[in-house]
Parts: sequence; structure tokens; C-alpha cells
Amino acid sequence: MKFTFRPSLLAPALSILLLGFSVRLVVAQLPASNASAGCQTLKPAHLNTANDFIGMGHFQEDCQKDSQAAVSSFTQAIQLNPTAEEPYYHRANAYAAVGNYQAAVADYTEVIRQNTGRFGFSSPAYWNRARAYEKLGEEQKAISDLDQLIGDSSSNADEYFFRGNMYRELGNKESAIADYKAAEKLFRDYLDGVYGSGHMDPMNQEKLDKVRNELSRLGVNTSMPQITTGRILQSIARIEVERALKLASFEPQHPTAQSFDAQLQDLYQQLSGAQPQPYQGVVENLISNAAYEKMESLEAERAQLLEKFTPSHPAISLVDSQKNQLETLIRRNKV
Repeated sequence: MKFTFRPSLLAPALSILLLGFSVRLVVAQLPASNASAGCQTLKPAHLNTANDFIGMGHFQEDCQKDSQAAVSSFTQAIQLNPTAEEPYYHRANAYAAVGNYQAAVADYTEVIRQNTGRFGFSSPAYWNRARAYEKLGEEQKAISDLDQLIGDSSSNADEYFFRGNMYRELGNKESAIADYKAAEKLFRDYLDGVYGSGHMDPMNQEKLDKVRNELSRLGVNTSMPQITTGRILQSIARIEVERALKLASFEPQHPTAQSFDAQLQDLYQQLSGAQPQPYQGVVENLISNAAYEKMESLEAERAQLLEKFTPSHPAISLVDSQKNQLETLIRRNKV
């Protein structure tokens, strides 16, 4: 089991640091016969510095799928720079990947001890140490780490869901229900676009279903949630794209185009009164993403048509016109 990082709701500019990625300072990529096909992680040309050994550890994990070898590389990095928390963090992840959770806990603890918040390793170290404690059957210690992450409140549903599971395992039904309810509310907000379009992911719908199942098992009667705002947003994005495709064949005054306009007018009106309201720019991002996705399929369709027809063929001209309409739609919804 490879430990990954908890989802973050922080700004993208901070995400690299929070996820604990190291800067892989390498000179060149060296061929390796035992590297997995398509791996993009570079192998350091030399092994002289702590960063070189960190880079080698990443290469061994990502390309050679050898976490035990990565442990040795990260250990070399620690010996070269014992006061840096980064190699401890990566070695902890490698230990966890090979099932040595006691060693992983020790390294995550060292990261937390050393880290002052400057480089963003503490938060994922608390999260991953909680997961290691879970594997060791030490639920109360996992809860203590999650308490550090959640504090008085958190916008991360996974933290509440995880802590709810730990409370459930300890038989603390009341605390488990409270955390599951908090997680349910946040997952619903994610799907309604309250935290931006990036969290309107089908995976969060699956997590919402899991939370609701846990509440049901604990005797909490939950009705099927109505993700009204999210459904309106998704409908707007779909119909905007369909309208753009039709405009490649019809003028805006055509009844077909006006039918789409009427649907969109109704949906935007519903959105204005929907609760909760989505984060600013969510509908524009969803429209642009849907348009880009459709453009990819049109590119594939155009390539197939070119095998049979010349670029001036009406079928290809229609595809080009549809792409132009989608490009216009994207520009209009640029945030």
C-alpha cells in the first residue's frame, strides 16, 4: 500500500509544498533497463548530494517500483543532511509502502518535530502518521493526529470521515456520528461547487455515499441528498456545449438555437436562487472544461475523416465550424 497525500483545499500555488514533493535536482536522465515503461521520473546522473539521493529514491519508487531500495536512498540523503525533514518524510512514505508502519511513524514524528511550517511537510506528515497508526491498530493516536489537522474546524471532508471511522472503531458512537455529519455536509458542498469546480468530482459522490452508509449503520436516518446546485451547474455546462455545436449549423435566430437559449435562461435563473451558491467562476470553469473535452473528441473525429476525405469536405468543414464555436464559448467563459 503506497501512502499518498490527503486532498488539499488550499490554493494551487501552495499545493506543491503541501504535498511534500521535493525539488529533484538532476543533471541528466540515465537509461535503466528495469525502469517501468513510460515513467517520467528522471534518474540522477550522479549520487553526491542529499538531493541526488532523494531523486534516486523517487526514481526507484516511481520507475522501478522498489520502495525498499528507495528506503536506502532516502537514508543516504538523511546521513548527508540529518537536519532536513524532507528525506525523513519520503523515507516514511517508503517505509509505509513496504508495510513497516512502526518505522514510518518514527520518521513522520521526526518530520513533525523538525518542521516549523515553512515547507509544508507537517500537515501531510500528521495525515500519513494517522494512517500508519490506523494500520497498527492505534486508533486513539490516529485521532490525536487528526485533531491537529482539524483543529476547531476544517474544510477537508476526508479528515472528518477518517476520524469518524476511528471513533466508530473505538465504540464512540456520538463522536463518530458528529464527524460523519460534518463530512457529509462538506462532501455535499463539494458537489455543489461551493469549494470550486475541482471538487465536483464523481469520487466525492462515492465518498458521500460511503459516509451516508456509515450514518445509516449507526442508526441515523438520512434522506437522499438533493445536490441541486451541482446538477444545475452540470446541466448548464452540457447545454452550453450543445448550443455551441448547433450554432455551427444554425443562426442564433433559428428555433433550435432559441430552444437552447430558453433552457439556459431557465437554468441560470434557477442557479441564481439555488442554495448553496457555488464559488465564483465555477460555472465558467465547468463550461470551459466541457468544451475542451468535446474539442478533443472532435479532433479525433476530424483525424478519422481526413483518412477518407479532403479538408474541404462538408463533414470536415462542419467539424471545423463546431471547433470554432467551442473556442468562442471558451473565450467567453474565460475566468
